[in-house]
Amino acid sequence: MKVTNVKSVYYEILKHKKEISNIVNYVKRGDIQGFTPPSALVGEYNYPNVAVGVVFTNDEKAQIYDAPRLWAEKNYNVSDIFSLRTRLVNASKNFNVNNINQEELERIRMAVISADQLNVGLKVSSINMPKIDKDDFYQHGIKTKLEKFSIKDNFKIDNRIEKIYYDKDMKSNDGILSLYNHKIDENKISKMLSVGAMGIKRKLVPTKWSITAVDDSIGKDDIQKIKMFNKGEDYKIKTGQFLGNRFTFIFLKGPWSFELLETWNRDKESVFMGNGDYEFYGGRKDYVKNTAGAYYAVRLAVLEKLMEMKMQYSVVVVREILPEYFVPLGVWVVREGARKAIQGEFATTYDKLTAISMAKANMLFPANFERRSKIITMMRTQTTLI
Repeated sequence: MKVTNVKSVYYEILKHKKEISNIVNYVKRGDIQGFTPPSALVGEYNYPNVAVGVVFTNDEKAQIYDAPRLWAEKNYNVSDIFSLRTRLVNASKNFNVNNINQEELERIRMAVISADQLNVGLKVSSINMPKIDKDDFYQHGIKTKLEKFSIKDNFKIDNRIEKIYYDKDMKSNDGILSLYNHKIDENKISKMLSVGAMGIKRKLVPTKWSITAVDDSIGKDDIQKIKMFNKGEDYKIKTGQFLGNRFTFIFLKGPWSFELLETWNRDKESVFMGNGDYEFYGGRKDYVKNTAGAYYAVRLAVLEKLMEMKMQYSVVVVREILPEYFVPLGVWVVREGARKAIQGEFATTYDKLTAISMAKANMLFPANFERRSKIITMMRTQTTLI
């Protein structure tokens, strides 16, 4: 399904025409210096021979260009983030995912694990402007080929990250959990996994895959802990919104289970009720197909809330994508949006039908969501899910 609102993107481009022109002229110089937040991207096209891109800008305040948690805290809107993205460049070079010991790739890897933004030198060529009708338009700026890359600064590595990077006997999953438990941002963890900076058999991992892998690994660990908590005796409802993503959380009395349903209202004219994904108490055996990385991102936000509450519930989440979210900005929007939306006081009831009615009243497009929900349907016929 096409998810980019071409008309809205076009008008946004007109607003930022000067910034885009400036960054293009900057890149056309070929031999340039810039600043990376730090950040790099690993593509999935033509796997196992993938593009590894250094993401940089000519702005000395580069860290703000890759700071999802800060954007959420400061309530940035889509236009704010779009504006930042128009000033980014993604300079990429092809590598085989298993051949990670090349000198230039090692420099990129060291840049990614740096604690602070870095002054970098680059030789680039072949500017490739993104197409408006593509789903990934301006998620990471204009694209160009990377010919050479060097680090101009003395860089520092966080001790928590340095330990994982140099431990070649630690499994990737253990590294992910260690970093998360030591309060390292998932954004940083996924980049480390992506560029082959953790694990025993290290390799490059496409960025989209690494983001989902990190959310899933942390989530599975939390689920095992939550299954030891007492089951909630009530029903809780909470709704919140961020960057055109509206979330309604329904905490249902019962053992752990989770479901994400999505509704798309991107063009102000039509509403699309997407197929959801779910897991019962026993979990899933495969990755989800309908809601993709959003599933694991929302599930992580829910699990963090349950860990805080020290309670166990069956949870159904409805994500409504609104016209305000006119261009996809990445899975981080879903994770941080869900985290913001789930904070604050819940509405509480002890009656299931009342809970469903309350949830529908909070949705903009309820449209029989309870019939779309596998968990609610199951609850009609069974007392428990285990």
